[in-house]
Amino acid sequence: MDNFSINYNIGFGAKPIPKSVIDKTKKDLLDKNINRIDIYCHSSADEDTINSAKVFYNWLTKYGKDVKICVPKAEIEKLYFSTKDYNLKGCNNVIPDKSVVLDFNSKERLSLEYCDLFKNNLPQNVIGYDHHAPSNMLKGDFYIDDSAKSCCGVLTRFFEGLGEKLSKNDRKNLYCGMVSDYKKSGLLSLNRTENGYNLIKKDKLLKDKNSLEVFDKLDKSIGNKDKQEIYTHLDPLARLTNDEKQLQEKLFSELQVSPNGKMAYVVIPPNDKLWKKVGMDTPTTSEILKDLRIQVSMDSQKVNMLSEEQKKKMKNVDTVIAFYQKDNEYRMSIHSKSNSALKMVDYIRENINPSLIAGGHSDRAGGKVDSLKKEDVNNFINSFIKASDIL
Repeated sequence: MDNFSINYNIGFGAKPIPKSVIDKTKKDLLDKNINRIDIYCHSSADEDTINSAKVFYNWLTKYGKDVKICVPKAEIEKLYFSTKDYNLKGCNNVIPDKSVVLDFNSKERLSLEYCDLFKNNLPQNVIGYDHHAPSNMLKGDFYIDDSAKSCCGVLTRFFEGLGEKLSKNDRKNLYCGMVSDYKKSGLLSLNRTENGYNLIKKDKLLKDKNSLEVFDKLDKSIGNKDKQEIYTHLDPLARLTNDEKQLQEKLFSELQVSPNGKMAYVVIPPNDKLWKKVGMDTPTTSEILKDLRIQVSMDSQKVNMLSEEQKKKMKNVDTVIAFYQKDNEYRMSIHSKSNSALKMVDYIRENINPSLIAGGHSDRAGGKVDSLKKEDVNNFINSFIKASDIL
């Protein structure tokens, strides 16, 4: 893993990491002259990025490093995270000796709160581990396996190759991030019962040799009580407030279908009162939107919250997009059973909007426009509707 390079793996998910990559990371970060290290999570932090950061933080502090996690406090309030156990980077602009980027590689996913600080990093002082395809990359030394289904899976391979035993808490952290992202990718699901949760491995996971292997290793190392704690945490839909339930029902009822019938989409307009009332983009509303996208894209005919009339219109739907506001940005998130998410992004860039900010995986992706103006928002939404009719 040479400086300013991408070590890029293609194949089955969460492949073992070459020893040379691990050794270089260890040498670069544990050097006696390295003291201050910042760890960056991506904007709109999720379980995968924050749990990756926690485990890396614990590893580095074990060797006496002064570590800070760069993530806005407001984004982690409902995540599997305790602020008393970790030091967050404040407003100071103290430049670290090294910076670690986890679960993203693009400039657009860098949190606005830390953009100016990151710009002061020299590329040779940036180390990244990720599972997203390269897109408008940050400068640094990145290891990317875009066939892996979570960054926590990549880091499980990292510590496996490092040969250091993980604590019980670190195994739980990696497991939480992995289950969360595996749910997003449709590799597994959690079935809520009267006696707790049953985890169901889908065919998609059973056919993915390495993703299954890395999952099973963690799964076997964690007791059922700890698993149930994690599963409960990862199911905010079981504890929705009345306003959140109202939002969920509203979103399903307002789903629209593209002219060719292959894409369903829901639009939450800027400054929507109910969206603002529930806190806009939170871990819970993110789960509501994700659940909608997955259910309808996988099999719309089995979705209980859809009317019979809606099901008729959506019988050929395999791609679902949610459009919504986050602060002063307007965003979209896609799930696609036909793996057309990035195809749509590429088509829009090539034929409609070369400046489109978007990226992700073939089956799920996200994007945004840095504006809430009606014209900009409408153009953003319409570009995906047009792309869906072509592809």
